[in-house]
Amino acid sequence: MPLPVAWRRGAANFLPYQMDCAMKLSVFTVVAGLFLLFGGCSGGFRLPDTAPEEERPQKPEANVTWYGEIPCADCRVQKMTFTLFDDSTFRIRQRYEGVSGGGERVTYDTGRWERKKGKLLLMGSARFPLQFRYVSPSKLMMLDQMGNEIVSKLDYSLERRPATDFLAGPMELTGMFSSANGVTRFRECRTGKSYPLVFERPDPSVREQYARLRSSPGSSVLAVLRGRFLMDAGSGGEQVLVQEFGGFLPGRDCSDNSGDARPLENTFWRLLSLKGYDGDLRAAGRQPYLLLKSSDRSVRGFSGCNTLAGAYQLQSTSLSFGRLATSRMACPGGAMALESAFVRALEKTASWRVRGRILELYDSRSKPLMNFEAVSG
Repeated sequence: MPLPVAWRRGAANFLPYQMDCAMKLSVFTVVAGLFLLFGGCSGGFRLPDTAPEEERPQKPEANVTWYGEIPCADCRVQKMTFTLFDDSTFRIRQRYEGVSGGGERVTYDTGRWERKKGKLLLMGSARFPLQFRYVSPSKLMMLDQMGNEIVSKLDYSLERRPATDFLAGPMELTGMFSSANGVTRFRECRTGKSYPLVFERPDPSVREQYARLRSSPGSSVLAVLRGRFLMDAGSGGEQVLVQEFGGFLPGRDCSDNSGDARPLENTFWRLLSLKGYDGDLRAAGRQPYLLLKSSDRSVRGFSGCNTLAGAYQLQSTSLSFGRLATSRMACPGGAMALESAFVRALEKTASWRVRGRILELYDSRSKPLMNFEAVSG
């Protein structure tokens, strides 16, 4: 039976349309095949070998300051401020408010920083680096010492500050002291950066000690000091204003102040320098030392003349010694003076810090009292 006229007209209109689509599809298939063929040969369609964040170099921070009020185990709050400089160094201030016994405690540190896979690491004097996760360009979240999330309802976040805080100090610094042609310089151990030194109160005895201890003119001697960072108008960089010179540590260098920090307890600590004492540390034939035993919180040691024993209290960075008993052996005058200064400094001790193999003791105003070297442990 013949098809209706309308159907024959529809079929006639449909056939050209069908042929047109088939031709377009064929052309597309040929072009796509050639594109894949030559693209594949040129390597243009290979999947990336690395994750995007590892493939792209991290944009360096340029003098960026971060601030947060971090929960604290032995204080009301820890106000943490740190600044990342564009040369991969940092400074940090940790202000502990409402510490045991009242008041506050402020510590500073320096070091180097780096970014890895969305994390920020601050490598300073502590045994483990401080670690943070980038939440956004303006927010960080503090991680635990192993780089894991802190499981807590408390707030461990830090916010980016709109203005740079250069955290000038004052702070305790350890580095290599040198002087040549009337110019005194200080290469700070943690960052490796070198600064001109300016003394708040000129002290000729520092240069005299340096001249006796240096191995050759212009050579460096390890030293500890308390100072502030100031802008040097002449160079446009920074200089260190020395407010208190702690002393020289001859025969040592920055390697003694780096690496894994020795534990405070169960380590044999030998005295290196004692603030305000310029005599011989071996007046009785050997240097004073301390050993803090964690098993019973007892301390024993040698004071420069007699043996000593007593107890100590330790909480985080706070350290104090109870009544210390010494034997009653008579010693030469120099040894007696050393013992008196040593015991007096122990009685003033309020906090501590270990930098590598060096133990630093401070008074209640965070001023340095003594430095020790780890001999064992």
